[in-house]
Amino acid sequence: MTFDSRLFRDVMGSFATGVTVVTSTSQKGEPLGITVNSFSSVSLEPPLVLFCLGYDGNHCREFQESESYAIHILADDQGDICSRFASPMDNRFNGIDHTKAGEESAPVIPGCAAVIECQQHQLIEAGDHLIFLCAVTNLRVDMEKKPLLYYRGGFPLLA
Repeated sequence: MTFDSRLFRDVMGSFATGVTVVTSTSQKGEPLGITVNSFSSVSLEPPLVLFCLGYDGNHCREFQESESYAIHILADDQGDICSRFASPMDNRFNGIDHTKAGEESAPVIPGCAAVIECQQHQLIEAGDHLIFLCAVTNLRVDMEKKPLLYYRGGFPLLA
């Protein structure tokens, strides 16, 4: 079966998804962060989640070398953070508040609808992407916040 890759992107864009920013720390101790909408829960027992990064994208190798991640489920007022971490800038954390629990932990951005801290469990090659299967180690949620949604190239608001 053959079809245009643009058509595939358009079809996939018709599926509304939440938006996450995944953070980690490079081998040099520098904060890493990238916008990811390929994210899913996998298992309750044990608690596992996954996210996907393209091999050609920013920081894929650095994320592979990391072992700790923080997956931020962005709130509906964090479109600017989504755009910043999706951009090709060198220092995406410049001017962005964040904290770290320890030397090996991933940076955590405040104000999100939820944050999932996790450890690398397994890496799975899948076409032009790498699937990061992660074991959940800590959770935070703000039940008052609504999630940022991505749909057909924009950020619609929940009613």
